Amino acid sequence: MKKRIVCVLLAVAALFTLGACSSGGRYKVVKTISEREYSIGFRNGDTTYHYIDAAIKELNYEGTVDNLANKWLGSKNAVSFSSDSDAISQLGYIEPRVFTIGVDLNSFPMCFKSGDSYDGFDVELARAVCSKLGWQLRIQPIVSEDAYVELNSGNIDCAWGGVVLNTESQDYTILVSYMSDDLVIAAKGNGKSMLSGGSMYMGTDQMYLDVLSENSKLESKLDQITRVSGTPTDYFAYLDSGECDFIITTQSAVDYYNGF
Repeated sequence: MKKRIVCVLLAVAALFTLGACSSGGRYKVVKTISEREYSIGFRNGDTTYHYIDAAIKELNYEGTVDNLANKWLGSKNAVSFSSDSDAISQLGYIEPRVFTIGVDLNSFPMCFKSGDSYDGFDVELARAVCSKLGWQLRIQPIVSEDAYVELNSGNIDCAWGGVVLNTESQDYTILVSYMSDDLVIAAKGNGKSMLSGGSMYMGTDQMYLDVLSENSKLESKLDQITRVSGTPTDYFAYLDSGECDFIITTQSAVDYYNGF
């Protein structure tokens, strides 16, 4: 009987040990700051959007969009696109070309740099679109705030890749707003649960400055706020290393690193 009790206690202890180990690599949202809406935008008057629209509709009908949404976002319901089985055939001849999209690298897992290449939900979908159209995809990093300038300078053909556009602006044509995501303050799963003391890292782009200006109490609640260069994947590494207690990131990034 004593031997049996010891075995049970050892098993329980092992479960607690496993739980403690797994929690160290997970993250939690401490505060939701604002909602972001990802869109696909074009220069006004550019009819290229008809081809992109048709290709996405066919890929959605075929299940490709659902597969990518499950892979990167944990649910096919995370994004919303129209569907059509033969949308491309209605366009006639499609001339080969290089198609340049402007992606915002602050939007993991929508788009991010992986070594010398790019990856993420939007990148994979854009590659599938170009494959259907017989186009060559080129990726150009931008920040969402510069989408209008990038489009009208001809530096990019399309703002697409975790890009947040002003849906009420007349400066560009929005093909579709396909996903809502929250901008959040996150901590390690076994870290601080409240914004009281501690340090926070955030990026250097304008959107992070906007966060501070719109949430003036943050500076009084935290001991230190540091602007650091890098990408969302770097910020999670800072959390893991203990360099900071909090980071500003997106809900979809937290969900991805938590395994959905």
